[in-house]
Amino acid sequence: MNYRHRWIQDGWRTGGGMAIERLLTGNLGSQVKELMATEDIMLEAVRDLVKDEIKTYIREKVDADQELKEELKEAISYYFNAKARSVYAELKASRAAAKLGLRILPDELQGEVGEALVGLFEKELGNLLEKAL
Repeated sequence: MNYRHRWIQDGWRTGGGMAIERLLTGNLGSQVKELMATEDIMLEAVRDLVKDEIKTYIREKVDADQELKEELKEAISYYFNAKARSVYAELKASRAAAKLGLRILPDELQGEVGEALVGLFEKELGNLLEKAL
């Protein structure tokens, strides 16, 4: 009995020849892509772990220095106040531009366009508040 020949026949049926089959059918590329996707997930997980360690290290340093902690809180408060003022300024400028736009329209269109703008501002303001909260 030719054992080598029998192994080749059984190998094809049981999956022993899968690498060759993938080469012939073009599935090897998808296998490589799957492997690379797994590698990407691993790299992303390691990056997240490193970020977490850095955050923990920084948090420990900040918690150890009460003066630094208060200074950071104050800086963050100033930052968010500045962002809020910036958003408020943009809203006021948009409102002024909308008013100007309404005033230059013919009288018969002002009411209709005004209502549409109010609806648009309400929707946009709602979206902005949802993102902020």
